[in-house]
Amino acid sequence: MHPLTLISTLYGQARGYRRLDIRRRVFANEKLSAETLSRLNEEEFQHHIHRSLARFPYYAERVKAHRGSVPRPGERVRPEELPVWTREMQREFFAQQERPADAAYMRQTSGSTSTPVRYYATRESYEWRTAVMDRVYSWAHAQEGIRSLHVWGADPYPQAGFHRVKRRVHLVLQQRHFFDAFQDFGDDEMAACCEMINRIKPHAIVGYTSMLVDIARYARDRQALSWKARTMVTTAEGLMPGQRELLQDVLASEVFDSYGAREVMNIASECEKHQGMHLSWDNLRTEIVDASGNPVAPGTEGRVVVTDLHNAASPIIRYEVGDIGSMWPDQPCACGRPFPRIARIEGRLNDVIRTPHGTINQIWFGIVVRDFSWILGWQVVQSQLDRVLFRLVTSRELTPELLDPFLAKLRVRLGDMAIDFERVDEISRRPNGKAQPLITTI
Repeated sequence: MHPLTLISTLYGQARGYRRLDIRRRVFANEKLSAETLSRLNEEEFQHHIHRSLARFPYYAERVKAHRGSVPRPGERVRPEELPVWTREMQREFFAQQERPADAAYMRQTSGSTSTPVRYYATRESYEWRTAVMDRVYSWAHAQEGIRSLHVWGADPYPQAGFHRVKRRVHLVLQQRHFFDAFQDFGDDEMAACCEMINRIKPHAIVGYTSMLVDIARYARDRQALSWKARTMVTTAEGLMPGQRELLQDVLASEVFDSYGAREVMNIASECEKHQGMHLSWDNLRTEIVDASGNPVAPGTEGRVVVTDLHNAASPIIRYEVGDIGSMWPDQPCACGRPFPRIARIEGRLNDVIRTPHGTINQIWFGIVVRDFSWILGWQVVQSQLDRVLFRLVTSRELTPELLDPFLAKLRVRLGDMAIDFERVDEISRRPNGKAQPLITTI
């Protein structure tokens, strides 16, 4: 553990968050055997199932409808006996849920898959998530205490006063610098990001894949960089062919791909061997299942579902992330770590639209939509460079009074483009069943 990070870790331990205990356990889990880790995962999985059945009648009813009965206390439950928990189920569940006493946070997804959801999380789950994130970042030498630049979105939960000061102190201890990826990301912003890289000389760069690719192309074409980071962690979108090579040629010597979702944070990450991504098996159970929710064989593509083993405030059990993936065959990784691996993810691939001023990633639209609770689902359709159509699933009729504030937010990035709106009952999906936020034919 880096000496600077130890300060915030001891602070979290003193506040009763068990931060030091959890971090020690998370890093020690790298040394376990695969068999021991698998047993611990199964024990936590069964505990979370029965805890959720006892705590959430809504979840118990869903399990009964799927299984035919509610498992008896202590009865071992096979994963396929449980329903796949969809975003629609979570939204319905959250609407009737009272805030649990142990819920430290209420969070909302960015809506990058066009269906934002809300959920509660406990302090314990937060500590596990951040500890696991620091562990996988350490594989890329990007952990807390290492100077790093994060090309990331602005904090969606801004704080003021003491909490803002505490946040800044924490970032200083972490040695983390942030560049807002959700501003108007044109040539001026990419130039500013390159200047920031040259100034702070980060050991590691972390960020959204498409944003980093745009910066790399800009820097390559204009020879805008005098500094190259040692490592990079790409996230939020899968690496497309040729992108790893471009990033390693321009921005960082070695790229580590990672995969996650806001609801559970890190799901899997590459180690130094770059052969598949190791699953965060001590914090989550990740399965690849068929259309009926049954596990598929390693190497076979299926739906990605995850169980958050430490979040008692929400029944995130066999939760469908919205991606298609496949498990790596069972042979151990040459790195020696016990965590199973996922072979590849089909989804979260560079979904952007083009404008007369550049490109806009689907994540930005999700950030904008999050501020309007009457939008239940969204899709952007583009058939011309200067015109887009928003298909919206809404709880209310579309009126100028309703749309004008939303339109004003869109104008920040879309400028004088023609923007049309259409109210629809549902959003079309890709053949793999995943929502399709952006459709473009240009």
